Parts: sequence; structure tokens; C-alpha cells
Amino acid sequence: MRFFLIFCFLINLYSKEMGLREQISEMIMVGFNGQKYSDKDVRIMISDLHYPRFGGVVLFGRNIQNKSQLTKLINLIKQERQNILVAIDEEGGEVSRLVDSSFGEKTLSAYKVGANFDINSAKIIYEKLAKKLQDCGVNMNFAPVVDLHDVNSKIIGQKERAYSQNSQKVSLYANIFADSLHKFNIINTFKHFPGHGRSKQDSHKEKTYVNITADDIFAYREAIRLNKIDTIMVGHIFVNNIDDKNPASLSNTIINLMLRKELGFDGVVISDDMLMGGLGNYTLKEKIIKFINAGGDIMLFSEFKIKNKRVGDVVYECILDAIKNGEITKERIKKSYKRIMKLKEKI
Repeated sequence: MRFFLIFCFLINLYSKEMGLREQISEMIMVGFNGQKYSDKDVRIMISDLHYPRFGGVVLFGRNIQNKSQLTKLINLIKQERQNILVAIDEEGGEVSRLVDSSFGEKTLSAYKVGANFDINSAKIIYEKLAKKLQDCGVNMNFAPVVDLHDVNSKIIGQKERAYSQNSQKVSLYANIFADSLHKFNIINTFKHFPGHGRSKQDSHKEKTYVNITADDIFAYREAIRLNKIDTIMVGHIFVNNIDDKNPASLSNTIINLMLRKELGFDGVVISDDMLMGGLGNYTLKEKIIKFINAGGDIMLFSEFKIKNKRVGDVVYECILDAIKNGEITKERIKKSYKRIMKLKEKI
């Protein structure tokens, strides 16, 4: 009888641990190397789908050769785990992963669409893009960009990633893009909150400072009011006139107070790549704790491993240790898990 009770206790303990691990894993999205099953890194990633290490993958140019290859790769992933998020950066213009001729006509940049096409034409353009994604099996797109155009911005304006300097025009075209993605069951991601368009630096490489106004927030406010947004990506930008001590992605003031409380957004908040230089000199554990406590839900990592250790394991250990030390609560993890699972009902 004693053995049976001990056995039941251990099973219960294991179930609780796995329950927490599963919740944490849904908060992790990873990149990986390789394009097909014969690639070692792809096989490792596929095998990990049986164990809760991550809830989504992001595809980069390094993963994509042509339409047939990409479709096979995504099918492999979904065969192992049907409800996984398969995300991509497909904005059009310079930020495009579907560049091979097998994907058909390339999508124009946001700036060219906004400058040269009316609403109906833009709708046709973005429905074609969404259909391409659906045909390949992608179910999440890190678009639309709702930053304001500034020709002096190296990472946004000079790459033609923003529609216009006019916030109302940005809002109009972004909502068309969002609706087009919805038509083909693709989750959208409005970015980069609260506004990357005025930045002169590149947050991929260095700290980036901006001042924002009501115009930067307008497209978010309108899209939230109209229930257009699935997820919002928060940028690694320091907003001087709101919180100059923390990047937006780690700022309680910007995510919890501004985005969630003031603007009323209760959907999934995703980080930009957690390995980018723009986050500053925080340790990885500090970044994770600050992001979660600030109100973030999904942490994006462009790589599968950090110092030869799986990202999923590293992040889990950081969060588990933070919970034990009272730096993060289990209730906070559960809140993100519920948001993410509600989001996944759309795929």
C-alpha cells in the first residue's frame, strides 16, 4: 500500500511538472537551420515536437528553397504536432522569404502599395500573398508593419517597410492586410509597438531610441477598436518620452499599462527576436523575467540553440528558477498560456 501511495504521489508530481512545462513551452517560438528531413537540424527540431520545448517555429530564408520544398517541410512539422504556430516574415518588398519564382509574383513593399494602389487593389495584392502562405501551410505572418514612414530610418523607412507618414493611411492599409490574412486563416501580427518608424538606429544591432506621439499609436488603437489584431509584436526600442530605462519589449509601462490597460488589448503579445542586440546588456534570464512580468506572452528566438543547449530547455530552466525565487508566478504563466491557446483556436 505504501509503495502504491508513493507511486501515485510521484505520478501526480510528474503531471504537475509536465503541466507547467507545457504551459511554458507554448511561450517559446524558435528558429532552426535546414530545409528538409535529411538535414540533421531539421530532424532534431522534428523530434523535439514530441516533447514540450516550444509552441511555434519561425521560418527564415535559410529554411526556404522553393514552394515544393517549403510545403513538404511544413507538412513534416504539422504531422508531428498539428496545432503548432508556423510563422514567417512576409511583409513584401525587402522583407520577404518567398523569393523563389515558384512562389509566383513578388509582393511589393508596403510603401509602394500605399503610394501607388487604392484600397481595392491593395486587397487583391494581400489576398494573393495570404493565399501563397496558406498553400504552403504557414499559419502566422509577422505583418502588417504599422510604423510610420520616415526616410531617415535605416531599418524601416529606407527599406520601404511602412505605408506612409500619415497615420490614418497606415491604419487603412494595415487593416486591409490584416483582413486578407484572416480570409485565408493566417494569424496576423501588428508591429513594432509602440512605433519603430522614427528610429535612426537598427535594433537588430544596437540600442534604438525614439520619441513617439499619438500618431504612432493611432493604427493600433483603431485596429484594437475594430477587433482586427491577433497578435502584437513589441519592438526592442527605448521610448524616451515614456520609459527610457527599459526597451519597450521589457517595459511594464509600455505593455501592461499602455497596450493592455489604456488601449484595451488582451490578445497575445510577442517579442521581437530575444537575441537581438537592441535589448541592451541584460542577461537572458533578466530579459525573460522582465518580458513576462511586463505582460508579454511569446518569446521569439531566431536560433534553436544557445551555446549548444536547446533554447526550449534554457528558457524553461530560467523560468522555473524564477518561479522558485518568487520572481515570476505560476498564475502569470497560466495567463499567457490561456491567451496563446485561445489564439491557436484560429489555426
